[in-house]
Amino acid sequence: MNKQITRLAVAAIVLIASLIIATTYWQTWATAGLADRQDNALMSVARFTIDRGKIYAGDGRFLLATNVKRRVGGQTLYFRHYPSGDLAPHVIGYSTIGRSTAGLERSENDYLTGANGSLSSIANKTIDQLKGVTVKGNDLLLSINVRAQRLAVQQLQGKCGAAVAIEPSTGRVLVLASSPTYNPNAVEKSFSAITRIKTAACSFAAPLLDRATQGLYPPGSTFKTVTAAAALDDGIFTPSSTFYDPGYCTEYGKPVSNALDQQGGSHRRVDPTRHRNNDAVVGRVAREIEILKVHRCASRPICQKSASSRAAVAKLAARERKRPSPPRRANCSSSAAAASRASPW
Repeated sequence: MNKQITRLAVAAIVLIASLIIATTYWQTWATAGLADRQDNALMSVARFTIDRGKIYAGDGRFLLATNVKRRVGGQTLYFRHYPSGDLAPHVIGYSTIGRSTAGLERSENDYLTGANGSLSSIANKTIDQLKGVTVKGNDLLLSINVRAQRLAVQQLQGKCGAAVAIEPSTGRVLVLASSPTYNPNAVEKSFSAITRIKTAACSFAAPLLDRATQGLYPPGSTFKTVTAAAALDDGIFTPSSTFYDPGYCTEYGKPVSNALDQQGGSHRRVDPTRHRNNDAVVGRVAREIEILKVHRCASRPICQKSASSRAAVAKLAARERKRPSPPRRANCSSSAAAASRASPW
């Protein structure tokens, strides 16, 4: 009888200890994970009691995302509205009740809801919430050039593809467009209709897919600059090096001809500042240098260790400066307002 009582007592102690450990885990270590879950209904409702920060384009004036205030069940809730429609949904994303968040609305959620401040600001936010005072989030300033973004969307209309424009000197993203596009204002009520968007340009339209950042495309001629810069950086070749171009190069036992109107039968230079470096020439240059050196060069913003590559880059920058200036844009390294934040998008 005593053995049975002892076993029962041990089992009860084990169960109580398990309950204490589980409760401690869910109340401490797992709290952040539970709060971040997109199916957390309590957090979803609480998210809309915050006056979420606005999202501006690069000029600091064009609104990409704002709020619409409504009274629901005696509470003041702030629902997201996107005045620009289908201009840049793959960049901005969306913030909804039924479909949670995506894009910058998700990655910058803490900032937009004012939850990324210091300990004192977080404490003040908590006190405001307890008092019923509306919490104001931070505005987000992007580097997107509205005119250039709109032009990219127009040119991609009816096609499946993407367009990206980056400012070489700073790395700021001026254009990031994906097609087919969609209207983020329709996500809450017409999500299934968005997923059914089709185009004759491709069999897999997938409008929610950001082809600019999630699509897999060969780099093509854009990588020729990296290959040429790596060759200059290594010192094997100089901008004045010449090569005979037969009109093709042999890769994996098969001839690869020059593209379009690039004819062979002449001597050409390897110069990354040229608009078009010949396929066969760059292919030969790539075989002369180690692949790891090309990889290292591609991993850096600019291959500019050697004097020859620095001169080539300076020459390219001088040529870029002579081109017509794009529409005026705000400097994303500084805020348009005290509560604004710069983003590389």
